[in-house]
Amino acid sequence: MAKQNIMTVASLRKLLGELSSGLSGDYQVWLSSDEEGNEFLPMPKSTKLSLAIDQEAKRIIFFPSHR
Repeated sequence: MAKQNIMTVASLRKLLGELSSGLSGDYQVWLSSDEEGNEFLPMPKSTKLSLAIDQEAKRIIFFPSHR
C-alpha cells in the first residue's frame, strides 16, 4: 500500500475533530482486529470503507485494510 493511502496522525486528528461536532463524547472507539495482535494492518486514509458509526450502540468502528 502506498504511504499516501495510509492514515496519519494528522488525518486521524482531523477526522476525530469532524466526528466530534456531530457525536457526543460518550461514543466508544472499536477496532476490527483480534485481541492477540497477531497481525498489524494499516488504517486507510479514506474512510469510505474503513469507518462505521453505530449510533444505536454509540460506537465508532475502524476497519483496517487487509490488502
